[in-house]
Amino acid sequence: MAIGGYNQLSLKSFNTQLDIKAYQFQSARAALYAYLNSAKIKTLYVPNYICDSIFPALESLNVNVIFYSINDLLLPDNISECTSTNDSKILLVNYFGLLSEQIKILTTIRPESFIVDNSQALFCEHIEGTTSIYSPRKFLGIPDGGLLRTSINIDMPEDCYDASKNCGHLLLRAAGYVQAGYRQFLEAEQALECFIPKKMSVISAYLINCADINLIKETRQRNYKFLYSKFKSLNQLQLPINGQIPLCYPLKISHDVGSVYKQLINNAIYLPRYWQSECNGKVGFNMFNSTLFLPIDERVSYAELLQLVNFIKKNL
Repeated sequence: MAIGGYNQLSLKSFNTQLDIKAYQFQSARAALYAYLNSAKIKTLYVPNYICDSIFPALESLNVNVIFYSINDLLLPDNISECTSTNDSKILLVNYFGLLSEQIKILTTIRPESFIVDNSQALFCEHIEGTTSIYSPRKFLGIPDGGLLRTSINIDMPEDCYDASKNCGHLLLRAAGYVQAGYRQFLEAEQALECFIPKKMSVISAYLINCADINLIKETRQRNYKFLYSKFKSLNQLQLPINGQIPLCYPLKISHDVGSVYKQLINNAIYLPRYWQSECNGKVGFNMFNSTLFLPIDERVSYAELLQLVNFIKKNL
């Protein structure tokens, strides 16, 4: 305990803890690396619509990657074709946090065969028997963080991730200087490309403690339902509605959205794109080119959501 000295940020503690049974790493890819290394996995079945960031870790471990196809519901075409053994696993991606119920069904028979990538589904409960990976920094204002739930013992690293130089974008964004913080955001992301496992930083642990999780959940649910009601007739994706706390609202339309993204950026509306990759199959290619991933987090007001809806409908 320190008394006196220089000042600090004044943040309210909500005593928030995420999954207390989870191993805490600096990123989801580090969590995946730690699991694959500890479990001695030799083969991983991967959907052909996924972020490329996992592949350097797989290459480093000499894991054989076998791609499987997904359908228009973002679910495996034929999961029975994926052969699971002691040294092979099947990676299921909970896209945008909207496939939790379907994944429960898929993993019922042999849960030990699956790694569930919940990077976009922080509030999806761990399914007993499976291995789960989470990325809380996609939902919370923290510089690093990745969670791993598994039944095997994981040797945790001794070193903590040093996030002290990678928090500037969070402060600038909070102060309203979005563009000024973007370069620092990219630098922070680049720093996490190193997948060698470290413990989650003490800064992220502290900021998680100060996160109002109930507000975050309630706002995401409310904003998602609002966008669902506005775009239900337009959206080509079949999305669930009740009980969802997703990453975003994916709006898939019948044509390329590249020009819409440019217009949004020109109006200071910044949306991510998931994912441009040479590994994409037909569904992944269409998702990247034809989908707007709309924000639903607690920073977005009702007025801003309405403005976003009107802008998109006008430009579509």
